[in-house]
Amino acid sequence: MAGSAGPGGDDELSELADVSNMLLSAPSLGGAGEDACDSLLTRTSPSETNILVVTFTATPQEWVDGWMDSVGVSPVRGGIVSIGQAEAAVDDPSWAVKTVENPSDLTGMGIELSELLSGMTTAADDDEHLVVCFDSITSLLQYADLQRAFRFLHVVTGRVKTAEGVGHYHLDPEAHDRQTLATLKGLFDAVVEVDEDGELSIQQ
Repeated sequence: MAGSAGPGGDDELSELADVSNMLLSAPSLGGAGEDACDSLLTRTSPSETNILVVTFTATPQEWVDGWMDSVGVSPVRGGIVSIGQAEAAVDDPSWAVKTVENPSDLTGMGIELSELLSGMTTAADDDEHLVVCFDSITSLLQYADLQRAFRFLHVVTGRVKTAEGVGHYHLDPEAHDRQTLATLKGLFDAVVEVDEDGELSIQQ
């Protein structure tokens, strides 16, 4: 997790000012998707931002370490839903951690995510922002078929919108067929495509 979204990336992200949920389409290999993720998570100052992360790949401590390496300061509140891992904690009290050991347990995933989202929404001041990172849909589809995943993501995106948050959802376009991509894109207000060089293109 580091860096900017490539040349002109932050200017382009200003197009997303009114978007609640966006699909972040980027290759799994290389750091282009992580750079774009960082830019989306830091569009507002960490001192005004609540961050909620769902991760299938990094441990909670790895995620927090990556955040601190990149940003250097904790958000107002952080929450991590760690999928497919045993109980885990982090050494920064700014972050709350929930774990779902079975990656196929979409119900459990939804419950933990909703609890963190509700807690942040209740505690946040009016001038604070909520940002959600879901990493990733590609991982989710390894454990759930498209229909289940679609229904789950439909609920999640609805909750993020209700909470007046901004969510981005990672996806590796090379891992899915055209029909799957077309179905998933229907869930989102915008699609941010990142190429291997980190260049962004935005579809709304």
